[in-house]
Amino acid sequence: MAGPTRPLAEQLGPLPDGIAALDEEHQQALAEALRAARERQAAELATTAEESLKYVPALLRTAVRKAVGL
Repeated sequence: MAGPTRPLAEQLGPLPDGIAALDEEHQQALAEALRAARERQAAELATTAEESLKYVPALLRTAVRKAVGL
């Protein structure tokens, strides 16, 4: 899933002064950490969405998956 990390400004838009003052190496490390955190968050959200379907009656799960885009 991990591809090349986009530059920090591309991920966040205009950078706050404190982050813009960081050297390129630190900005790249921060960009990689942000990408990894977003990947973990997406994976956790997907897992949680699937887990929540356990509370939906079995006959309705397919319809609910379609309705919520899973």
